[in-house]
Amino acid sequence: MRNYYSGLLGLVLIFLVCSSLFAQEARIKGKVVDFETAEPIPNANVVIIGTRFGASTNLRGEFEISLKPGIYDVEVRVIGYQSERKKVDVVRGGETFIEFRLRQGYIELEGVEVLADYKTRRAVDVRPSVIEVEPKDVKVSAGFGEDVFRMLRTLPGVFAPSDFATHFVVRGGSPDENLIIIDGVEIYNPYRLYGFVSMFNPDLVSDFNFMAGGFPAKYGDRLSAVLDVSSRDGSRDKIFSSMININLTNANLIFEGRLPLNGSWIFSTRRTYYDLVLGPIAKKTGLVSGDVTFPNFYDFHTKLSFHPFDKNKVDLFWIYSRDAMDVITGENLDRPDSIAVNDLSYNKTFAFSWTYSPSKNLVAKFITSLYRNSGESKFGGEVLDPSYDFDKRVVSDDAVFFKIETWSNYMIQKFSTSFDLSYELGKNLFEFGVGLNRVASELKYILKMDENLKMFLISLGFFSAPEFFKYSESYDRFYFYAQDRIRLSRKLSIQPGLRIEHYGIIKKNYLSPRLNLLYNIDALMSLRFAYGWYYQSPGYEKIYDQNTFFDFTKAENLNAERAKHYILGVERWLAPEVLMRVEGYYKDFDNLIVRKRVNGTRWVADRIPNYPPTDIRGWSEPYQVFVNDSVTSIPVNKGDGKAYGFEVFIEKRETRHSKIYGWLSYSFSVAKRKIYDVELPFMFDQRHTFNIVLNWKISKKFNLGLTWMYGSNYPYTEPIGLKPRILVTDTVVKIMTVRDRVLLDLDFGGLSNFFNARKPPYHRLDVRVTYNAKFWNADWSFYLDVVNVYNRRNVVAYDFSISKGEIKRKPISMLPILPTFGISVKF
Repeated sequence: MRNYYSGLLGLVLIFLVCSSLFAQEARIKGKVVDFETAEPIPNANVVIIGTRFGASTNLRGEFEISLKPGIYDVEVRVIGYQSERKKVDVVRGGETFIEFRLRQGYIELEGVEVLADYKTRRAVDVRPSVIEVEPKDVKVSAGFGEDVFRMLRTLPGVFAPSDFATHFVVRGGSPDENLIIIDGVEIYNPYRLYGFVSMFNPDLVSDFNFMAGGFPAKYGDRLSAVLDVSSRDGSRDKIFSSMININLTNANLIFEGRLPLNGSWIFSTRRTYYDLVLGPIAKKTGLVSGDVTFPNFYDFHTKLSFHPFDKNKVDLFWIYSRDAMDVITGENLDRPDSIAVNDLSYNKTFAFSWTYSPSKNLVAKFITSLYRNSGESKFGGEVLDPSYDFDKRVVSDDAVFFKIETWSNYMIQKFSTSFDLSYELGKNLFEFGVGLNRVASELKYILKMDENLKMFLISLGFFSAPEFFKYSESYDRFYFYAQDRIRLSRKLSIQPGLRIEHYGIIKKNYLSPRLNLLYNIDALMSLRFAYGWYYQSPGYEKIYDQNTFFDFTKAENLNAERAKHYILGVERWLAPEVLMRVEGYYKDFDNLIVRKRVNGTRWVADRIPNYPPTDIRGWSEPYQVFVNDSVTSIPVNKGDGKAYGFEVFIEKRETRHSKIYGWLSYSFSVAKRKIYDVELPFMFDQRHTFNIVLNWKISKKFNLGLTWMYGSNYPYTEPIGLKPRILVTDTVVKIMTVRDRVLLDLDFGGLSNFFNARKPPYHRLDVRVTYNAKFWNADWSFYLDVVNVYNRRNVVAYDFSISKGEIKRKPISMLPILPTFGISVKF
């Protein structure tokens, strides 16, 4: 019992001593807020220097630390802000309160500086619909083919016409409505290999800045979106370094190093070798004949950067590319079912820029550039009439063939000079810019086709193009813009802007008001709004993307196309590295340029029951009808439209401690066009789009990438029936027959029947596995990228034909399962 009471007494004494000690313990309480907005900063790390004590702030920016009395150095660190340290005298038994007001800035921590930079910019960026893309994400993600344009299709509101093209459409727009810029230079034709790849090499790019709408007054002459690309400088760490990237289809070599005057250089060259690999195989199997050059391209990219004086930077860059194809199908061109294709095109870009920043508040930039895109193409041969309604396995002498021969030559050249100035004064960021473009266009072509082909095209509703065309014109484009980002309060910022443009090709001036607004609800959530007018000038430089021929020599009182943007979006940080964005938009198009339709007559025949359509007795005698849908190549402003929808974008950014990163996007969109008062679905109207892009750092050596894409797909025109082909000459009007059987054509109806059906849903899974290693004093990456893993047959179009008087439909599929193996090495 004595031992029991002794032990109990000891416990009581220990309790009393501990209580006394804890009663004398001190506490530090505090709050961390933004210096400008005074909004609380959550998830900030509060550290007691020299100890193991610390805490993190809650959603209200508050923290509490218990420790012994004394004098301590307390430091706060958080991504996107400059760290701050204060000395605190902690009194025994009391509470000490301290407040940290952090300024936004960079944190130089390996692996997280990009995230800090991005958070900093988004806190003050008034622009909605902006997504910054990391070049390394383009390189390691599955299915992109290391091409930024293919990556864009996984972003909200961005669609691709097909797997075969890197063209992209944004929020109900057309490919020609997207402004493509590299280092301040506008690029008209940024595609290589006839659209299969883009000109942008991710190994040469520092960042991609994509704006799906609501872009400020700094950008103009486009209706829908902006892709602003900045190329990187060469490495200054060594006099010479290199990188090689080789896969089954192309090779990419990069060399770079240090130069005098605190400068650097970088040089790159790429080449595909489809012609070297596939050409001999196709020739041996008899698919092609003669001298064959499969589609191929090569390009060169050079950039020199110097800092000759303090606060000055001079850049020079040069890009050159060539695309070529030369193919003859069949045994020779004399065979009726053979065709010959010869095509050669060049792209050349040269630019000089000078940036001067005498203070941190003032930046001036001067750019002058020369861009030239030129080419020549030939096409000729005889192809079987697709309406030939007999056994196509045996081509008889009386079969109907179309004979066609074309030659074209084009040149587009633009000389540009621009000056931009930005000045930050107090709560204002003023930006001004002026630019002058001299655009020269030349287009010549010769088109020869037989009467059968002419009648066939007219029966389908195509316009009759002139057999000879020659155009040459030079004109000026001038612009001036001014915009000001104003911080009206700690939470509210606005950016009014105004852009003035002169389009020499139509000799008209346009005024474009713009307004962007940012409201920071708290440190984690912001609201953005944008409104603006956007104009786009006509011109042959945009025809490549429009994929439509216009004869501007016959245009009368043509106006620039216009779109009005209305955008409202909410952003919220769900976690320190997870951002969610929800945006709604409405776009109003007017003065869209379409081909002129004129009144005229057409010969038709009525169907007589109880006879098959191939029997001449099944049709009445041809007679004339009055129609108003005869299409010409003359451009007129007879189109308008609208596009609206909402988008969800969730992005998990890469950090040092994150093994999985990527993004998820969903888009609901409606796009319509009205042509001559007939409202139609837009050809790229896709209602539902869903994308998942995930990258997983399994270990230091292994990376796994997954990309899954889904789209409800685009509309197409389904034929509504059959009609006889009618021969019309000065002396004869009759229904054409072959072997006493009526030669039938597909009847697609009039304008109101266009895009009356929809292709089946598109979806595809891509997987990429990368193995990283280091040996022979170099960094190696071996990768296997598999496109369309489960071999989905996605439909790009339908081939319609006629068999035994009935319409047959054959789907044309996009890319099948396509594995690619590659090696990348950096010395």
